[in-house]
Amino acid sequence: MIGSCKLVRKQGSRLKIAKRGVRAHWEICSMNYTTSWILQGVNRALSKRGIMSKATLPPIDIRDIRVAHLEQLAQLELPLPRKAPTDDVPPEVVMEHILEWIKENPASLQAARDMQCTSDSYDTPNWDTAFFTFVESITMYLRKDEEVVNALLAARDGDFSRALAHLDASQELIVTVATAIDCEFVQLCDFAEQTPDGTFYQSGAYAGLFISKASGKPFMGIGFKGTNSYRDQGTDIDWLPIVPPQPEIVWGAPTHRGFYLALFGQFTSGVNTQVPFDVLVDQLKNVYTGDSKLHFTGHSLGGALSALAYAEFLRRQERAFMLALFQLGDMYTYGQPRGSYEPFAAELNKRTQEGSGKHMFRIVNSQDPVPTIPPLYADDLVNYPFVHAKGAWRITMVGEDHNPFNYYTSWQATPHS
Repeated sequence: MIGSCKLVRKQGSRLKIAKRGVRAHWEICSMNYTTSWILQGVNRALSKRGIMSKATLPPIDIRDIRVAHLEQLAQLELPLPRKAPTDDVPPEVVMEHILEWIKENPASLQAARDMQCTSDSYDTPNWDTAFFTFVESITMYLRKDEEVVNALLAARDGDFSRALAHLDASQELIVTVATAIDCEFVQLCDFAEQTPDGTFYQSGAYAGLFISKASGKPFMGIGFKGTNSYRDQGTDIDWLPIVPPQPEIVWGAPTHRGFYLALFGQFTSGVNTQVPFDVLVDQLKNVYTGDSKLHFTGHSLGGALSALAYAEFLRRQERAFMLALFQLGDMYTYGQPRGSYEPFAAELNKRTQEGSGKHMFRIVNSQDPVPTIPPLYADDLVNYPFVHAKGAWRITMVGEDHNPFNYYTSWQATPHS
């Protein structure tokens, strides 16, 4: 949530992380392709790579997810950049910092694995789990946008082997970090380059799954990317509340319009209309194993989307036929802004009480301004009563404290392994 902080506070902190890839003003062109054509091409490309059918696949079925992603890309309205913004920090440099954190904290990583990334207490974070989930949340910034566009172009040319290679390249930095924490990474949804129907220049959710390779204590973590583009900034500043058009979603609570649409809005390309949350759930079903604890995480905008998704999973699990197969664990967010009015917080608090086995923790640097918005000013809370759910934990303020590098420095002062 870089943009909002920068816009509303002259002295506010800004996440100095890569503003990479295809951004700014766009020329739009579109081209429609049928699902069968996409499937045939992807199947041929996968066959050439030695992946012949579901029967020969490993337990994690990456094939269906890649097919779905290329189908989505080939329907996408292509953004052609006139210019891209200057990067503050290249993603490769961010990755090197994350890898250094990992090397410095092997005991914390192992302790988190042993706990399946959960906490024993509903009111006290497990700081080892906090580190593991923090690594996941910051790693989500490492997507290479330009390679996604290259994959789109290759798919439209009918070269699906090249399209798959570009998809792999778009995630190679994320995969490097995932490997370093002994996980496999699988993309769940990617609407980062699309604008929700009815908006001008915003973004949708980009989320991925970290699947632990640890034997005996399986767990998975859903990470959401935070703000690192002009589109994301458009999402952040569209904060006036919207009443969910589907009144049951997030218990009907009025919600930050940009956040709501990024996860639950409709995205139409060509003849297809998709909802990021539905795509995420469908992809998750392809790879989830029933004994895995499933946690949620994100930094900044990613934290806001994580909270909405976690809440909606909890809500739908109460309807036995909806998402009942997922064994939910905890949620850890970092620098998360407010997202909804009541009854959102009350309903979420009710489902994460002691003994529930589901806990949520909002980790915030003590002077980070982002968790204090929206609205822009505290006096406006009377008219715009956005709320946080329980579970806030303040850690030491260091410098530009919305910056993830400083969050890591603050975490080092916590009681961890």
